[in-house]
Amino acid sequence: MLDEEAYAILGGLSRRDQRKLESCFDRLRDHPFAEPSFVGLDASGEEQFHLFFENYAIAYHVDHAVKLVFIQQILSNS
Repeated sequence: MLDEEAYAILGGLSRRDQRKLESCFDRLRDHPFAEPSFVGLDASGEEQFHLFFENYAIAYHVDHAVKLVFIQQILSNS
């Protein structure tokens, strides 16, 4: 699932970059507990994972109970 902000950012990218990120999201969906680039805490104290992928930093949260990867933010590193 994409947060509204992440969805808006994805929609503003070129089709090529959208496809690259969607492929990355598919890998996250299939392997949500793969090693992230780093782990931090969000404002509520929950773990927030960060993955660096090409020119992007993706912040996400894995909900263990419902097996959901919730992408909260996508930042461009360029």
